Amino acid sequence: MILFLSSIAGSEIVVILLFILIFFGAKSIPGMSRSLGRGIRQIKDASQEIQDEIRKSTGDMKKDMDINRTIHEATQNFKKPFDNAVSDLNRETNSVQRSLESNSTALKKESIEESISTIDLPKPEKEDDDVV
Repeated sequence: MILFLSSIAGSEIVVILLFILIFFGAKSIPGMSRSLGRGIRQIKDASQEIQDEIRKSTGDMKKDMDINRTIHEATQNFKKPFDNAVSDLNRETNSVQRSLESNSTALKKESIEESISTIDLPKPEKEDDDVV
């Protein structure tokens, strides 16, 4: 509105007001002004309602984001002990598996040694190199 008034000179405003007075008459100008004021007020109220609705919607969205973050944090807190338990079980399983593999290797070695010791190999005969 100020931009509009800055481009119009004072004499031009007087001419416009005189034209309105002559065209509409002194009796109808107050009624038109009231109607114009009511219309502007309704437009301002409608725009304020729209702005309030937008603010409310963004507030609801922020609450939803907070709820989503809270749910995510609760899920992580709930999963953490289970993940730790699974990790511990995997570590223990790997440890037992390595132990079994090393015991199996030792048992195989012992079994082979026992098998070798039980085999009765003929003893090599002494050759008499001294006799001529």
